[in-house]
Amino acid sequence: MDIYFGHRKDVEVQPVSVSGSRDAFIQWLTTKEIGSLRYALRKFTIKPHGLIAMHTHKYEETLYILSGRGIVCAGEAKRTVGPDDYVYIGGSVPHALMNESDKDFEFLCIIPYIDDMRIESLQTTC
Repeated sequence: MDIYFGHRKDVEVQPVSVSGSRDAFIQWLTTKEIGSLRYALRKFTIKPHGLIAMHTHKYEETLYILSGRGIVCAGEAKRTVGPDDYVYIGGSVPHALMNESDKDFEFLCIIPYIDDMRIESLQTTC
């Protein structure tokens, strides 16, 4: 498919599957299924006081914050981010995201498709 138009509200909301995560949800917006063969665009929502637990994977990713405020822990860094901030996280860098506020924390995340798309949950914390 060369062109695809969609709307976020038409995309299934799924719980984030990283072990130890809570009140975190993902929507896969652009995927291989619609013709995006090299990358995926996902929208995440972390509810108030929710988190995506510490994990790692071989692919890199870029986050673009849409709304709310959250804490990103990546490698040795820990930083609060908000609307219009963006974060690059290299492949195999351990990372977690937390929402310590009373509003939804929403962001877009772009990842490449690589041969090894496995996610490894880690037992460490931010």
